[in-house]
Amino acid sequence: MNTRDLEYFISLTELKVFSKVAEEFNVSQPTITFALKRLEQEMDSNLIIRHRTHGDLIVTDSGKQLLKHARAIIRHFEVAKQNIANLKSNKIAIGLPPIIETKYFPKIAQNLKAENLLNNITTFEYGSETTLDSLKNGELDLALLGSINPLEDARIETEEIDQIPFYVYVSKNHHLANQESVNFSDLRHEDFILFKQGFVQNESFRQLTKKNGMHPNIILRSNETNNIMNLISNNVGIGFFNSFVSYPKNVVRLKVDDENMPKFVTSLVYLKSHYFNELQQKVLNNIRHSLK
Repeated sequence: MNTRDLEYFISLTELKVFSKVAEEFNVSQPTITFALKRLEQEMDSNLIIRHRTHGDLIVTDSGKQLLKHARAIIRHFEVAKQNIANLKSNKIAIGLPPIIETKYFPKIAQNLKAENLLNNITTFEYGSETTLDSLKNGELDLALLGSINPLEDARIETEEIDQIPFYVYVSKNHHLANQESVNFSDLRHEDFILFKQGFVQNESFRQLTKKNGMHPNIILRSNETNNIMNLISNNVGIGFFNSFVSYPKNVVRLKVDDENMPKFVTSLVYLKSHYFNELQQKVLNNIRHSLK
């Protein structure tokens, strides 16, 4: 079995037309036919049958079973290629969501530089959700991630670092600014300024609004923390973030009094299948030491 045969098969189950699959891969139609025959011989089962009357392609139960495995095999193969490319480049690709980067990376960078390892890392700054997807896709070797619950994924090795609360941020001129805390339900008529998609705070915010039966008015989203805080300080709206966020003097941070509040969990994560060479292992150990 080769991966290209599996790629042809996956496409055939989606397009249901041999000629379209051949066109997609820029090969002849017999190439697709022979690939399917090879797979059926190896599986000792019919995978796709052609409807005698209408000529439609029907994926058999065996074909549906192979399809699940085929997609996983192709995904793992692409991850392996990316991991090997990183190994050959003598680099380690690290995902650092912006808020986590601000909190932890200065110390990490200091220690890596002291061991002459800083030039061997490449950093990528995405939100935690996007970073997790990139890790699973093999684009990253290692990541610091935020989540609202400890990560549970059979493919991922997780080393938890910290758990911190979420807060509401308001201008000193806001009517809530003189309070030390607030119930989330009291914010149902407020204007919110939040991060764009891919940030863990959004999921925590969504859970709280659902729990309190709220339909929040989100007036703006941004990826830039400073931009959001400047707007909050000018009383344009309020924010909901974890305590890692730095904020100006004319912004007030309020505790949320709701029971069973979600926490922002920070973890060091990597795929269990990932092989760290000697250099990458040194970087990993250095980062572990920096986070203690």
